[in-house]
Amino acid sequence: MVKLIGKDKLKTAIFISGRGSNLKSLYKFSKKKISPININLVISDNKNAKGLLFAKKKRIKTSA
Repeated sequence: MVKLIGKDKLKTAIFISGRGSNLKSLYKFSKKKISPININLVISDNKNAKGLLFAKKKRIKTSA
């Protein structure tokens, strides 16, 4: 992995299929100062996935 220099974070897409428990963990981690990621997109194969609601509440773009 490339070491980041400065304040730039890597744009990241997360794939989910249901509740989004991993999404929530990654989101929490992404908000830490040491995190190299910024979640910009959440994609799901299930348009009724509860994780999509979480993403929308956090103002993250979604696609189902």
